[in-house]
Amino acid sequence: MAASLDAFARAVEADTGDPSLLSGDGTGMYVLGGRMPFLVARPASHEAVLSVLARASEGSLGVVPWGGGTSRRAGYPPERYDVALSTERLSAAVDFLCDDLTAVVQPGMTIESLNRLTRPEGQTAGLDPANPGKATVGGTVFAERSGPQRVRWGRARDRVMRLKVALPDGSSHTYGALVVKNVTGYDMNRLLAGSWGTLAVATELAIRLYKAPERSGARAAGFGTAGEAFRAARRLMALPLHPLWVEVLDAGRIEALGERYFLPGPWCLAAAFGDFEEGLAEALRRFEDLLGREGGRELARLDEEETARLGAALADQPGGDFAREESLAVRASGRADQLPRFARAAEEAAGKGGFRRAVAAHAGSGVLRAWLAPRERGVEPRAAWDAFASLCRAGADPAAGRFVHVRLDGGPTSLREQIPVWGEDALDPAALVLMRRLKREYDPTRTLSPGRFVGRL
Repeated sequence: MAASLDAFARAVEADTGDPSLLSGDGTGMYVLGGRMPFLVARPASHEAVLSVLARASEGSLGVVPWGGGTSRRAGYPPERYDVALSTERLSAAVDFLCDDLTAVVQPGMTIESLNRLTRPEGQTAGLDPANPGKATVGGTVFAERSGPQRVRWGRARDRVMRLKVALPDGSSHTYGALVVKNVTGYDMNRLLAGSWGTLAVATELAIRLYKAPERSGARAAGFGTAGEAFRAARRLMALPLHPLWVEVLDAGRIEALGERYFLPGPWCLAAAFGDFEEGLAEALRRFEDLLGREGGRELARLDEEETARLGAALADQPGGDFAREESLAVRASGRADQLPRFARAAEEAAGKGGFRRAVAAHAGSGVLRAWLAPRERGVEPRAAWDAFASLCRAGADPAAGRFVHVRLDGGPTSLREQIPVWGEDALDPAALVLMRRLKREYDPTRTLSPGRFVGRL
């Protein structure tokens, strides 16, 4: 292995003339699934990324792309992990076409930096992953990290207009164009976005922007049961109000947010709206009326600053015990009418495994996230996962178009080695066959993130 790495390093330096591109220093910052790379590559250009991948492919080395490291607890541990390919030196704005509502950026730019670029022009990318100060644009798109604002702006992958990528063999491709109506050929951007760095490495992304709302505000009310809160959320979504986000939280998630956010419980429905001043006032008035009709209690009114702060907090995961290595982060998605079932599944999982829970749902998008923290020694993470997955899936009925998808977003490596973390055991076998064929076609040497994604591709 040492000889292969030496040959790889010499070849990359000869290609790029950059002696600082590869380093064995700081590899401890890139641990993934208990495994540490031998080298960290920090390319500063598209051509340098091509060299790293081409030389790694020639040497049968495993390369894992690395953005902000905010998804390190997700997925399987990689089978081979020789090189971490950091995008930290690829973090610049390439072009900001504000008249065309488009920002062209490198993948290592953080979401906060992108917001600082677009905000003065009254524009937003609408990307709201957890930890925006660390999460990168490339990582958010390729890991498909959509937050609460997905209900207003769509999924992260929907924001990509053009991708410039390096393929595992070191070849270069550009997919898409700087126009919205681009229907020529296959939609490769949607194939690559969400592929978790198993097919290509982005070196430049053109992101579609939107006009940011002039004003924003939120309201929240407490409900006695999850069913009541989710029913009110569904009725809100039936109104033509286009909320920025709609969240249902349990008492555990409210407590984890801290006293800084006064939210009524034990189940809370909170929703934010953005518009010009008169439009915002009308949306908030109609939402307050709905909360009253649905039995919401202890109405909380949030101003613009409080709304922005709460929205960011809701995108993040809870800290403290919920962020410990032995804690679990699970996720279920399906039709909105399945959310009460997902909430019961989280409660049952916590009970079976000996955890305490915090639950939050993007109630307008049909996504529920639950975090399970150990109550005491002797917790049973496998029992918790099995209970969560089985009860969530009990509501699936593909014949009626009712699909349920579950996955483990974070958990101890020992659990990730035991279970299908991406929920692929419930996938249509034909879909898995297709994904494996795509992996073979794009990455026949299994250079990129080998074994990390669905079906251990």
